[in-house]
Amino acid sequence: MHVAVVLVLLLAGAAPALAATVTGTVVDASGAPVPGAAVSVASGGQERRVTTGDAGTFEVSDVPEGEVQVRARAPGFADAVVTLAGSGSARLVLQPAPLVDAVTVTASRGAERLATAASTTVVTSAELLNSAAGSLDDALRNTPGFSLFRRSTSRVSNPTTQGVTLRGVSGSGASRTMVLADGLPLNDAFGSWVYWNKVPQAAIERVEIVRGATGDLYGADALGGVVQVLTFAPGRTRLRATADAGSHHTTRGSVFGGLQRAGWYGEASGEWLRTDGVVTIAPEVRGLVDVRADSDYGTGFIGGGYNPGTWHASARVSLYAEDRGNGTPLQVNTTDWTQVSGEAGGAAMGGAWLVRAAGGSQEYFQTFSAVAANRATERLTTEQTTPSSFGSGAAQWTGAVRGFATLLGVEGKHTSSRIDEIRYSLAGVPSGPFVSGGAETSGAAFARVSVAPMDALTLVAGVRTDVWHSAPRDEALPTHSSAFFSPRLSAAYRVDDRLSFNASAYHAARTPTLNELHRGFRVGNVVTNPNPQLDPELLTGVEAGALFTAARVSARATAFWNRLSDAITNVTILTTPTQITRERQNTDTVRAAGVELEADVRPHAHWTIGALAAFTRSNFTNTPAQPELEGNRVPQVPTYQLGASVTFTDPRLFTAALQMRVFGEQFDDDLNDFALNGYGVVDVTASKELRRGVQAFVAIENLLDAEYDVGRTPLRTIGWPRSVRFGARLFLP
Repeated sequence: MHVAVVLVLLLAGAAPALAATVTGTVVDASGAPVPGAAVSVASGGQERRVTTGDAGTFEVSDVPEGEVQVRARAPGFADAVVTLAGSGSARLVLQPAPLVDAVTVTASRGAERLATAASTTVVTSAELLNSAAGSLDDALRNTPGFSLFRRSTSRVSNPTTQGVTLRGVSGSGASRTMVLADGLPLNDAFGSWVYWNKVPQAAIERVEIVRGATGDLYGADALGGVVQVLTFAPGRTRLRATADAGSHHTTRGSVFGGLQRAGWYGEASGEWLRTDGVVTIAPEVRGLVDVRADSDYGTGFIGGGYNPGTWHASARVSLYAEDRGNGTPLQVNTTDWTQVSGEAGGAAMGGAWLVRAAGGSQEYFQTFSAVAANRATERLTTEQTTPSSFGSGAAQWTGAVRGFATLLGVEGKHTSSRIDEIRYSLAGVPSGPFVSGGAETSGAAFARVSVAPMDALTLVAGVRTDVWHSAPRDEALPTHSSAFFSPRLSAAYRVDDRLSFNASAYHAARTPTLNELHRGFRVGNVVTNPNPQLDPELLTGVEAGALFTAARVSARATAFWNRLSDAITNVTILTTPTQITRERQNTDTVRAAGVELEADVRPHAHWTIGALAAFTRSNFTNTPAQPELEGNRVPQVPTYQLGASVTFTDPRLFTAALQMRVFGEQFDDDLNDFALNGYGVVDVTASKELRRGVQAFVAIENLLDAEYDVGRTPLRTIGWPRSVRFGARLFLP
């Protein structure tokens, strides 16, 4: 018997250790699955690696029994780690990457995310979903230095006021920042304003913001920087949808679907919104004529392509229709936009080539009125119909040339527009149409090279040459032709894994839009006239910054200085008790200097704390043609911007976020007569996973119901009040 016991013990000792099976799911901070994430499972000195499937799931068998460490990582996210006692299931939540790891395609105009010496911010899909903001432009206000020509949300403001300002480079409603969607401009081809709702929210994978002039890559529209909205890349089958409703009779539905089969793929997305809006005129001056600024829009795209692995080709058709009321019964505007685009790319000469083309048309209609002093009545003054057509094409190659990472490219675009204006007399008698407008054509060649002479140092040099021609429909008016040289030089030096420095110097130009040259408009009792004599603006700037990371903290500080010559500004030329008249003019110089501070703190796997501050001084200087502007602050540039956010993420329980933004005083006019007071807004949101792939959420904008200035026209207009939204999201698979 003793012999039998010994044999049993020996056999038991020789038996292999029990094997464990580890399964799990990788999701982002919004609870959406993350496909293609790299998962490592380590136990007993062994490590197994797998990749998550379309539903973000994974399974690893034959793992040695004992403590198991599971780690997940994916581009654009910080690593997530979970420890198990043995066999079991892990749920790993990937938080957005901290500042030190933020990499973009926009700053390099490439097809892959690359590190860059530019000041960049990446806002992920999860961060957008965890924001209470009801529109994309509101969500981006938590980016340092980001502001619109007016403070109002795009849900109730006229689209022509939605020009983006970065780093204090302003002066008129035209956007001095290039806004792209998958490489194609969201800036209006006629006026350069931005339709933020053209890209359905359900389709947005991330937004990249590059601050500082990038004229060497993107040309005339990128004086302040570049904002790019990137939709989900093809490569797997998926469905994402959101439906919500809330205050002010606001309803919205957004959906995105993609299908992948044997190299072929298709995609479709749509979004619809309706809101009664709010009354934008301040209560103390509100009259019978003031009604809610309502808004309805529908947008979407459908596309597809083929990617066998060595090359790809795709096409997309995009549509947008919008109908707005602008706060009185007679003031309305509508937009109908269609775009067809395509691209192809592949390998060539040891690098990668890409060609892209797009074309389309848009019709914009708007009415203007004069309102009685007691705001009890109004009369129609003008109707404008602005049809336009546009086309663009670009080609580029990236690769290595004698050890230098090189980008070479060319692009061109053409826009033609006509303005048909009907004018109404005091008695309401129409006259016209009065026809104006014009066409513009531009072409460019650009190049950028980067080299690392040592492991710690990266140098990037870029240059672009543009030619531009603009011709009016009226042959009596002047034509414009110009050529520009836009260089940029950047350097990044990494001291160690914790500290790095970067610096850039650049020169860029912006040409006047067809809108600035040929179209006038009226806001309240302020009339702004076009100016067919406008010349291009020229910007020279420098910036320098430092990036620090240690354990769970990362922080970045950037200082900048910009000089904008011949700045196009809405200049006041006449003031009467009933009307203010302005004209777009080239003032001499705008000087903008400031500092941007960002911090990201992650005290625990479930908690993320963010903070930002931007301080900007932007003034007119050396203005002999407009001496009344000398020393004045540039309109629509706040003196400071502060922000903070706290996010708790545990999809098994709930996700909650609080965001706060504070803006300093700014002026609504060139003479600094109309001040817009500083303000602060607090937003909160919470979501709960009901079952895998299904989520309920609630969001409260302007929690404290702060009443803040949006404009002085010259009457005070106010921003979006407290509002509540609730809804559901679907993520499949």
